[in-house]
Amino acid sequence: MNEPVTEQQALHLYPELRVLLAVRRAGWIFRELREGEETVGIAGSFNRRQYSDAIFIFDRHNVAAARVLDDSYGGGCVWSRERADLEEVVTDLLGLPEPGRRGAPTLIRRSSLLWTP
Repeated sequence: MNEPVTEQQALHLYPELRVLLAVRRAGWIFRELREGEETVGIAGSFNRRQYSDAIFIFDRHNVAAARVLDDSYGGGCVWSRERADLEEVVTDLLGLPEPGRRGAPTLIRRSSLLWTP
């Protein structure tokens, strides 16, 4: 079994993780994404009454993120990014205004009725 890595060790190996420290300190929750015994990524989420933000990190250049409104605020995804750079996605996500504020995304992206697994 692998030994846990300290925060300083992780930053030494992967300096781009520095952007995630501020996110984690702001109350985000992170979980390991696994396929069997192998770690394949990290998922993070931040929930407020009116929305949830989520980020999925598979490597430093394969990151996806989204903001989803609660049903009582219209429900649905109002912002997303895929296959982008970690620092870029985190900066964009943290820069989103709160729902109802000037500049906040409002157009709800509805999913297609045709979904194939």
